[in-house]
Amino acid sequence: MSIAKNYLNEEEIKLLGLLVEQFLAFAESMAQQHTPMYMTDWINRLDSILQLNGRELLTHAGKISHEKALKKSEGEFEKYRITQKLIEKEENLKEIEQDIKNLKKITKSKYQK
Repeated sequence: MSIAKNYLNEEEIKLLGLLVEQFLAFAESMAQQHTPMYMTDWINRLDSILQLNGRELLTHAGKISHEKALKKSEGEFEKYRITQKLIEKEENLKEIEQDIKNLKKITKSKYQK
């Protein structure tokens, strides 16, 4: 089993936030007016908000197959894993270097007495 995630950049997150605000403002308006809303109503309203914002509605399963998405996510995770290992090695080396410096200081001060 694998889980693939889409990561949005800062601009995309801001735009998504604005869409969510619009949808929530509409929902609050309907609640204050005591207007009953059914799931199909919410879907239609969301589609309208998206279209008003110039967004394309997804009416199909997308362009990327599940298999391709899994391959992509596995490849990206492998790159991440390798990078993390390199960072860990560098941190370990820095720690060892610091330990050596500390030992030299201790040894030097011990023999100077």
